[in-house]
Amino acid sequence: MIELKPLSHEYYGDNIRWFIATVIDASPPLGFEGRVKIRVHGLHSHETYLLPQQDLPWAQCVLPTTEGGISGIGKSPKIQPNSLVFGMFMDGRHSQTPIILGSLPHIELPTITQTKQTQEDIGDDSKPENLFSSGVKLKKPKDIGIDNDNNRKIISEKVRSQRLKTAVRFFLNLGYTEKQSITLTAGLFITSKLVTNTEGDKKGIGGFKGSRFVDLVNFSPAFNKFDKQLEFVAYELRGKKANANILLLQSDNIEGINNLADIVTKFYLENTQKGVAGEVEQKALEILESIGG
Repeated sequence: MIELKPLSHEYYGDNIRWFIATVIDASPPLGFEGRVKIRVHGLHSHETYLLPQQDLPWAQCVLPTTEGGISGIGKSPKIQPNSLVFGMFMDGRHSQTPIILGSLPHIELPTITQTKQTQEDIGDDSKPENLFSSGVKLKKPKDIGIDNDNNRKIISEKVRSQRLKTAVRFFLNLGYTEKQSITLTAGLFITSKLVTNTEGDKKGIGGFKGSRFVDLVNFSPAFNKFDKQLEFVAYELRGKKANANILLLQSDNIEGINNLADIVTKFYLENTQKGVAGEVEQKALEILESIGG
């Protein structure tokens, strides 16, 4: 009987394989602290429907020897999503044990959706500028018109519009397609009008209630902020709502059978009220038309 070995060499590192990768997720689950999820260039398909985000590996990050190297002592990696990183697979061609050695500076290009937005109301409203041709520096969420700290029941239409744009870009940057990003945003819009208020039965932009609201509070002490609630939506889709995420990644149609509006409404938002999916679909089509899709 031939004994099968998981590795073709005796020690990790005897047969290494180098890689360059893009960081997809820098918010690891419990037990994976200090790791980031990567999509390796030339190895992992960039198409999320072929290789969903949840199937990508969590890579360990090398820290300098000036750090403690044990639990509770030292700093954690500060690598952010969309970073370009360099590292190696310790198990060679098996490519299951990635370790990141460092990051590479790079210039990010706008997505197709973003290039269709000729002007953005970022900064001084009296001086509209083209975000992608003028070199406008990105600012913190509270400075770009989403009124991040406003968790009242009423927000202005200008803030609502900016929150909608921000949400679409957020999901695009996570690797979702244009239609998937738009429909997720439409579902949040129909649920809450993008108000982060947590009073009443349905709380926040996702209508979080029951155990979901408890998870939101535990997720961040700033759970009332718009950007944190967006991050929590992504956190749910990677965790307890993974089934909804799988269905979402398998579709790219706003209309028709098994469309994105139905998936977002029934499986992520868990809203089975008659007509709600139709409202989400209508809003998604409205958003798509507004960006020239």
